[in-house]
Amino acid sequence: MKSGLLDKGFNLQELMDSSPAIISVIDTDAWEVQYQNQSGQALLGQIDGKTCYTNIPKQPTNCAFCRATEALRTGKTTSAEVPMPDGQWLLVQWAPIRSKDNVLSVVETITDVTETKKREEEYHRLKDRFEHLASIDPMTGLLNRRGWMDKAERLCRRAAHDKAAVGVLIVDVDHFKHVNDTWGHVTGDQVLQAVSASLLDQFRPCDVVGRWGGEEFIVLLPPPMQDLAAVAERVRQRLASTSIQPPGLSDRVPVTISLGGTIATPSCGETRELEALIRIADQRLYTAKENGRNRICLT
Repeated sequence: MKSGLLDKGFNLQELMDSSPAIISVIDTDAWEVQYQNQSGQALLGQIDGKTCYTNIPKQPTNCAFCRATEALRTGKTTSAEVPMPDGQWLLVQWAPIRSKDNVLSVVETITDVTETKKREEEYHRLKDRFEHLASIDPMTGLLNRRGWMDKAERLCRRAAHDKAAVGVLIVDVDHFKHVNDTWGHVTGDQVLQAVSASLLDQFRPCDVVGRWGGEEFIVLLPPPMQDLAAVAERVRQRLASTSIQPPGLSDRVPVTISLGGTIATPSCGETRELEALIRIADQRLYTAKENGRNRICLT
């Protein structure tokens, strides 16, 4: 292929000058530009015979991103993606070459990859956005079951490492089916949203509040552990003083909750340990409901 192109009258300089990429040959002993193709001249001006770092990024020492010496040391092409102050991204590649006089230099190629980087950044932004939405309950804005488990598992592993206790509370809206059947699902949705807002307001920012499903909510309380009974009672009392105004009606709908919970120190923070805590909290919740609702049962 090489000899075929040369046979047709092309020479290497013509081939490099035809490239839209910036191509330079750099003497790494003095960091002097020995050759620069036309694309480089058009963008950077004529810098043959000048040092690359003082004339390209215009700084007094070698560029922090430069991997030219690595290319020379390993004999392999190296590269770096370089952000510019104006938002442009450049892909810089270095390949070692040896001249006829056995002088080792490096070929530096610079390509504008700004559009590619923008597409990558947009992809990651959308991916993060979709993953966030996949972990959120659209009705309440709280974490859904999947999102809650992911975050709670991480905190349980950290607690196990620190040999610290965590608490789990499960919250159930009392007589929620009666609310839907009597006042309709719009009022039922208002009740769920009111409970969600109250839970977020009553717990610490580090506590993990989620919608477990239906009219059930779940909370993980990471270290430092609080007085679980006092926290649960405060939440219960706040909701007991809450009522919802159904659309178009003068009557208000009272809201009460039942809570079940437990405290334990995870030994390893595995999923099965968290699931065991959830089962215990759920059993305590069942006991609270069996004993008349609007109450707390803890282990």
